Formats: sequence, C-alpha cells, structure tokens
Amino acid sequence: MQIIFSPIVRSPGTDYELVSLSVKGEVLAINGIEYDLTTLKTDPDNDMIIGGGYIQSATQVDGEWTVTLLLPIGDNASGAQRFPDPVTVASGPVPLPAPPAPEPEETSTEDAG
Repeated sequence: MQIIFSPIVRSPGTDYELVSLSVKGEVLAINGIEYDLTTLKTDPDNDMIIGGGYIQSATQVDGEWTVTLLLPIGDNASGAQRFPDPVTVASGPVPLPAPPAPEPEETSTEDAG
C-alpha cells in the first residue's frame, strides 16, 4: 500500500492529530481505528473511496492501494511534515513524518550562592 500524506495546518487548541498508522492487508488502522478499504463508500465511478476521517481518497489499481491521508501539522512543523515523502508499506506500522526536534531548554549559568 502506498500512503501519500497531505499536510493540513490544524487550528490551535484542537486535538486533531495523526498519532499512529498501520496496515494489515486492506485494513488501515488510524489512531487505533480500523478502516477496511474494501467497505468504504465509493464515488459514482466506483474507483475512489471517499471519507473515512483522515482518508482523503484511496484507489486500487491491479490490486495495489494508493491512499491519500490528511496529516495535521502545527505552525512549528518540521520540513518532513510540511513536505512529506510517500511511504510504501506491505504490512505493519507506517512511519510518520518526523516532528520538529524539541527546543533545547535554557540553562542558567548564574551561581546559586
């Protein structure tokens, strides 16, 4: 299955976040909720899945799925999140684009005495 991430800036204060993603056959688990791609609604031409929360679209050609997923990102998103590469996974966990590195904590150099 090929996963194409489509970044979308989430509104401040929302918990809309892609935390985990995995593939098992034709089932895509998003944040622990399983979506059987074969049972989701299709468009009038029966060639594209519509809906499913994070799922923007999914098509199957010669038995291979290509799924476009929304990738909620914040204002401080990393380059990998802003411009994610497609990922191909046969089965198992799907690697998510790396978040930004945490900012280093400021340390004081003043003596406590």
